[in-house]
This record gives sequence, structure tokens and C-alpha cells, in this order.
Amino acid sequence: MQFKWARSLKFKIALIFSIGLAIAFSINLLIAVKTIHTQKEEEVENVLKHLLVESTDEYITIPLNPSSNVNFLYTIPHNIMILSDSEVNALRFVISANPHRTNDKLIASSIKLSNNYYLNAISDHQKIDKATYKYTQKLLIRYIISLLIILIIIIFTLDFYMRPLELLAIKTREWKRESPFDLVLDDASSEIKEVSTAFDALVRRLEGYRQKEAELFKEAAHELKTPLALMRSRLDVYENSINYNKDKFIIDLGHDIERLTRELKNVLFLESSDFEETSHIGIIQMLKILENKMAILIQRKGLTLVLPNETFSVLASARLLFKVLSALLENAITYAQENSTIEVGCDSSKRQLWIGNQIGHEKYLFSSKIGEKILKRLSREIGFDYTITQDETYFRIELIFNS
Repeated sequence: MQFKWARSLKFKIALIFSIGLAIAFSINLLIAVKTIHTQKEEEVENVLKHLLVESTDEYITIPLNPSSNVNFLYTIPHNIMILSDSEVNALRFVISANPHRTNDKLIASSIKLSNNYYLNAISDHQKIDKATYKYTQKLLIRYIISLLIILIIIIFTLDFYMRPLELLAIKTREWKRESPFDLVLDDASSEIKEVSTAFDALVRRLEGYRQKEAELFKEAAHELKTPLALMRSRLDVYENSINYNKDKFIIDLGHDIERLTRELKNVLFLESSDFEETSHIGIIQMLKILENKMAILIQRKGLTLVLPNETFSVLASARLLFKVLSALLENAITYAQENSTIEVGCDSSKRQLWIGNQIGHEKYLFSSKIGEKILKRLSREIGFDYTITQDETYFRIELIFNS
């Protein structure tokens, strides 16, 4: 049989608190019992000392020694009266050369006689232990009742203060996509309110990610159906026309496949970075890393890459910023005219970065429709504005980062 309540946070908090409270009560009980026992011993010692003083002052008329009969001391009315209201038990009067001392078994008090012998009054712990035991029982019952009352108060208090968590769970279960989304709890404690706010932000980010995925697949379906339709049309023409040259068909189909591949690459370029931590990133350091990474491609086309002397830092996701700059620089290198120069400029005062190159014969990534959409979306995630300038011979893209 499983007890779900035993796994609840409320039960665990109450259990931990009750264990701590029980330990505190146990320590307090041990200290109280020890203190009471010690006080009872001191009281018995005082009673025994009083008996000795009264006996020696009024009833002992001759010097006593170890062989003397001291039975008369037990019948003194004053002693009997005092003993009836005390925890003295099994009283013994003993005369010895040395005084008796209190120990774990006996309680003793001594008085020195005129002949240098000691009259000792000795009692055992039986009545003291019995009285201490009764007190311990009463105190233990009071502690248990107090613990139960405190636990009941704790449970009701926890139930009151943790009710917002139940409300948060209900809100989450009952939320529907078409309904306004709000998981923030205004009447909760600061800790629960913090969890509520964080959970609200998390779900909003997940919802935003879902919407971006839907938009991305919608755009992908729109952009990819054109080359697929062209390929289907070419196949139909090739199948139904005897004049369609096979070599031309292969070339045209190859171009369609290249276009399809390019558009598919553009679609796969975008990934979500909703859960990545941001940090301060130096632009020039990242550009130098990219220069080393693309050195072979630059050398193969005979290009010259000019990096800026100025730099500034950007607060963004390092992986996403690296991906954007890598795509911009890679496309500039890939689609630049051979043996030309690629200029990377920087204006730290305006937080501006630009990449310019002479245009080759291939289509530039961010001049395509889906490329523009991808760059627009990435600009919102990283935090920059962009402009694209081009003519027949030159292509330039500028990024202006937010402060």
C-alpha cells in the first residue's frame, strides 16, 4: 500500500520540524530531570545536615565513638517530623573516623564531634528516584501534548501558506492554448511567488518557442514547395516530351536540387536559443576565431580578409552570435568574386559591424526570402538591427547592436 501523503512536501517539512522539536524536547527533558535529581539530592543533604546539627546540640550529651549505640537518634520526635516531609530513605547514623561522601548510591552529610570522630547521616536514592520518575512522567506527557499541539498548528500553517502551490498546479492543468496565460500568484509568500514568476516565464518561453517552430515549419513548407514543384514539372515534361534533351534535363534538375538544398540549409540554420545563458562577448575575438576556421576556404578562392582594428563587446548567447557571424562571413566568402577583398568593419562608438564583398555569380544567402526571415528572427533574439545594401558589383550587410 502506498501513502501518497507521506511523499508530500508538507508532510516532509512537518516531519523534519517534529524531529527537531522532539530532539529539543528530549534534551530539555534530560536537563530538567538531571536538575531536579540534583536539587533533590541537595535538599536531602540539607535535611540530613539539619538532623545532625539538632541532634548534636540537644540530644548528644557524651562523646560518641564507632562502638556507641546511636539508636536513640532514630526516635527523636524532631527528626521523625522532619523525615516525614523529605525524600530521605533508609536513614542510617554512622560514627566513623572519616566523613562519608555523597556518591551515586548514597547521600551523606557529616558533622565533626568533639573527640574528632564524625557523625554521619546516610540516605539512599530510592525516594529521590521515585519522585524524579513521577516528575519525568508528568513532564513527558506535557511535552508530548505540546508537541502534538505545535504539529497541528504547523500543519494548518503549512496548508495555508502552501495553498498557492496547489492553485499554481490547478492553473497549469486548466490552462488552454486559446486562453490568456497567467501563472503569477500575487497573494503568495515571496518564495512561492518567485517560483510562480519563474514558472510563468518558463512556460511563456516554451510557448514562444512553439510558435517560432510553427512559423519556421510554415515558412519551410512555403519555400520548399517551389523547387519541389519545379522538379515535378520537369519530370512531367521530360516524360511527355520527346524533344526534351536528356543533358539539359539533368542540368536543370541539378540546379533545382541545388536550390532545394540551399533552401533546406537555410531552414535548418535556425535553432532555438531560448535557454542559453548570455555573456559579454568580444567581437574581434570571435572574428579572429572565424578567420582561422575559414582560412582554407579563403585561401582556395584567393580572397583577402580585412579585420577591423576597433572592437566592442556584446551581451548575448555566445553560440547564437557565433552562428550568425559565422553564417555572414561564410556566405561573404562563398559568394564573393575570386581574388577579391572582403572587408569587415567596426565602429565601437555606434556598436556597428559590417561585412562587405564583391558579388560573384551565385545567389547570396540573405538576399533570399527565407534568408531575410531567418536574419530578422535572429536579430530579435540577439538584439541588433540590420541593413543590407547591394548593387550589381557589391554586397554589404550592417549590424547595429543594442546598448
